[in-house]
Amino acid sequence: MGNDTFLGMLAESPFSGLQEHMKIGNKTSKELQRFLKAVSKNDWKEAKECRKEIVSLENQADDIKNSIRNNLPKSLFMSVSRQDLLDLVFTMDGIPNAAKDISGVMIGRQMLIPEEIKSGFIDCANAAIKAANQASNAVKKVDQMQRSGFSSSDANLLEDIVSELEKIEKENDELEIALRTEFFKVEKDYPPVDVMFLYDVINKIGSLADISQTVGHVLIRLVSK
Repeated sequence: MGNDTFLGMLAESPFSGLQEHMKIGNKTSKELQRFLKAVSKNDWKEAKECRKEIVSLENQADDIKNSIRNNLPKSLFMSVSRQDLLDLVFTMDGIPNAAKDISGVMIGRQMLIPEEIKSGFIDCANAAIKAANQASNAVKKVDQMQRSGFSSSDANLLEDIVSELEKIEKENDELEIALRTEFFKVEKDYPPVDVMFLYDVINKIGSLADISQTVGHVLIRLVSK
């Protein structure tokens, strides 16, 4: 998308810019899903290609974030403040950042997922990625609401989307607890440094779901003002 086109879209609806950023974040999380699938198969060639795409997408997200920050009008003809929108886009930026961090740690160490927890690890990651996708749906809905005038039916639908996002995040929490429990049983069989980095990756996967839930909560707060 050309810069002039993006600026025109931003002038028409600030939430459109946020939606463009969230689309990139969602693509990044899906690319992370491909990356983790490749790692689970020890396919490092595919994993490196996925990592390259994740980095490219994260850079695109940064460009959009900076464009929004530099070009968002200081006075908005809507109830949402400029600072609230900027806070939201910086929160959303945590999604591609998390994908980049997770893939970076794993590719850098050629990290293998222990067989004993491989299934649980992938399930946990998939739930976090599902949360990012639901957060993208929430941003899309708010953009539509802003264009149509924030009707009560739209607000109820947004609440339903965010409620589902909360359920997904809770599912991720439960899967993460189960994953940690299973890994604790076998961690003594692996080098301590590998154990430390794997727990770090598990934390980062959890943060992906947490950030996605925060995006939903911020959106609800914004449209309720």
